[in-house]
Amino acid sequence: MFSSISRLGSTAFLLLIGSTIVGRAQDNGSTVNLDEITVTANKREQPLDKVDGGVSVATGEELRERDVRTVTDLQKVFPGLVIDSRGNRAYANFTVRGMSSPDYYNPAVQVYVDGVPQAASAMVQELVDVERVEFLRGPQGTLYGRNAYAGVINIISRKPREQTAAVFGTAASGLFQVGATATAVLVPETWFLDLAVKESYTPGQIRDIDRGRDDINWWNAFNGRVGLRYAPAGGAFDANAWVSHEALRSREETSILDQDVRHRFYRSSVIGPYSFLDRNITTAGLTWNYRFNAFTLSSTTAYQDVDLKRKIFGSDFPETDRSITQELKLTYDDGGPLKGVAGLSYWADWFTRDAVGYPGFYAASRNKVDSQSAGIFGEVTYALTERLTLTGGVRGSYDWSSVDFVRPDVYGNGQGFDFDRSASFRSLQPKLSLGYQMTDSIRVYALVSEGYKPGGFNRAVSFPQDATPYKPETAWNFEVGARTSLWNGWLTLSTALYYIRSQDKQIYVGPIGLQVIRNAGEAESLGVEVEATLRATERLTLTATGSFGRSTFSDMVDPLSGAAYDNKRVPYAPDVTANLAARYVLPQSFFPGQVVATGAARMISRTYFNEANTLYQPAYATFDAGLEFVFDKGPTLKLFADNLTDKVYRTSSFEYGGAVLSTIGQGRIVGVQMRTQF
Repeated sequence: MFSSISRLGSTAFLLLIGSTIVGRAQDNGSTVNLDEITVTANKREQPLDKVDGGVSVATGEELRERDVRTVTDLQKVFPGLVIDSRGNRAYANFTVRGMSSPDYYNPAVQVYVDGVPQAASAMVQELVDVERVEFLRGPQGTLYGRNAYAGVINIISRKPREQTAAVFGTAASGLFQVGATATAVLVPETWFLDLAVKESYTPGQIRDIDRGRDDINWWNAFNGRVGLRYAPAGGAFDANAWVSHEALRSREETSILDQDVRHRFYRSSVIGPYSFLDRNITTAGLTWNYRFNAFTLSSTTAYQDVDLKRKIFGSDFPETDRSITQELKLTYDDGGPLKGVAGLSYWADWFTRDAVGYPGFYAASRNKVDSQSAGIFGEVTYALTERLTLTGGVRGSYDWSSVDFVRPDVYGNGQGFDFDRSASFRSLQPKLSLGYQMTDSIRVYALVSEGYKPGGFNRAVSFPQDATPYKPETAWNFEVGARTSLWNGWLTLSTALYYIRSQDKQIYVGPIGLQVIRNAGEAESLGVEVEATLRATERLTLTATGSFGRSTFSDMVDPLSGAAYDNKRVPYAPDVTANLAARYVLPQSFFPGQVVATGAARMISRTYFNEANTLYQPAYATFDAGLEFVFDKGPTLKLFADNLTDKVYRTSSFEYGGAVLSTIGQGRIVGVQMRTQF
């Protein structure tokens, strides 16, 4: 099914491009006026079409048009991004360019919100009052350091300079949301107060057939944010301080027998009591910028507290994760051939995880993992000619981690143990790129970069062998790409060809519940990314993003079992992901505004969930549709259907107690949403 849909969608898109070539070639006077997009992907402001690397941008308006409500939904709009729930959002997997992480405490992708790196258990969150999201593909260790191994997601909040307010809501078969945003001008052109609140509720979709209960996997989330900005117009200094909080109550971590996936059935007589997740995230941040001559000195300081209470299979596993971050950077741009950025960064994290005991066999335990990372980084871009630019950068990192685990041997049977260990690692992450402006609208580039996941200790200890630290996992990225704007802006196209080789892969070894993390072998990822927007007519806009490649283990042996995984696919790394979307403004005169029809399709090839490739989700596709009413003066209303065919698909599978359990994705949601601006 997938191959047929993929061929059909690709053929249709190519035919539309082909038919448009003739029309645009005959009308060179027809031009689409596109606003220049400025990004901070390289920690300094640059036009998107001048960035030499795989970077995509989606504005807040574009995200709303595509029904993107959470970080997970970003995979609807960005090429090659896969975000799978491994039970609950705190343990989600992020995959980019075939690079994933089996250890959810040490992700392959780093998520930033207004310059603040999010804890692994906080990366999947609601999106509220977003200005834009930047997606950096491939290793980004030079500027971002730890965990920018496969990519970086930068979320930037709106910062209006005028008094504004908006309210929004959604009422649907599987989702209810209400929220508001506002900016108050305290002192004209100087002081601003930003407010945002959002509450979401999903009733669930899984039925307990043993107890006759419907919708047992519900969740409810509340998000709030308040910020105070000092931003004088044309001033040399600006600052922004904010506090945000999320409160999540959820039974979303509901695994079902694999044989019941199709019907969304839960069997409490077999699996046991329902799960529960209580997550509270509090983040406080302060950023400031000081501009003098051709320099800008910037600082980001933040504190984040994640309090997680988790009950799974009848047992409690509470966690706390507290961190502080500090970055100080200096950028230089005098309008000449030389531009650059240099900085210092520091991160400290204190993690605690408690685990219940098994009466008569082993006692309750507590694991504390403290981690620190310090870095110095720099990147310089020099224009060799008017068209040719060279960029070079490097980061030096020092990572330190310690573990303190205690499980008393209260039953005198040898099942108690404790250890107190520490480890440190040093590394360099270089980067080199060459960009060439072939024409005013075509730019090509070549890039070599490195990223890493830090070494350390297992946070979910189960064996005395967890006292042994694992080493950092590193990846080298080799990439060539191009950005083009053709036919006076009617077509924008971005492509990249990449090859990534990773070493010292960090994987779980051993049976479920008794696993340890070890470095085991290498992997390779080769593929191509495509991102295109075609304005076929003044009414019809088509977009397509896709990633086509393969990620395999090239030298992988389980150090405990001796099992070889050579040529096996990397888990959670499908060969193909593709997004197609259309937006058509209907010709009409009866409605005081615009009526817009929308449609989208997302296609995923087979996805494996373990290193042995015995557990997997076959290829599948989901479809979205909508009809939007945009009043000239007033609200925007949208009738929508997400996952129109109610496709059932797995987001993870694992073996437990002799059975295979799976988690599933969101089913069909049909409803209406409203947004109005004041």
